[in-house]
Amino acid sequence: ALPAGSLRHQGTFLQQGTTSDVSGTSITWTDYCTARASVDPFKGAEVIKAGIDTSQVFITVKMRYRDDVDASMRLRAQHGTYIIQCIENLLERNRVLVLTCLALGANE
Repeated sequence: ALPAGSLRHQGTFLQQGTTSDVSGTSITWTDYCTARASVDPFKGAEVIKAGIDTSQVFITVKMRYRDDVDASMRLRAQHGTYIIQCIENLLERNRVLVLTCLALGANE
């Protein structure tokens, strides 16, 4: 179980959708749910993509179990928006989720 004091951060999960207008269809990200969590950076790297030097920041998010959160969502936390890389149901006990997330580009 997670002690309540360790859940210092609040994150909002974003779900992908589409909107259509006269210019075509575009992808949108809408708020799905909000949860308390602990957020810890664990790895960073400088990467060259298409000749451009960029940085990648990975974080680990621990939160209480929710069965409606999946890897197709994104997480908006205090310092930016993150792509959910993987979700681990800790010890398969449906009590704690551990998310590995990657920061988006300029961390919009």
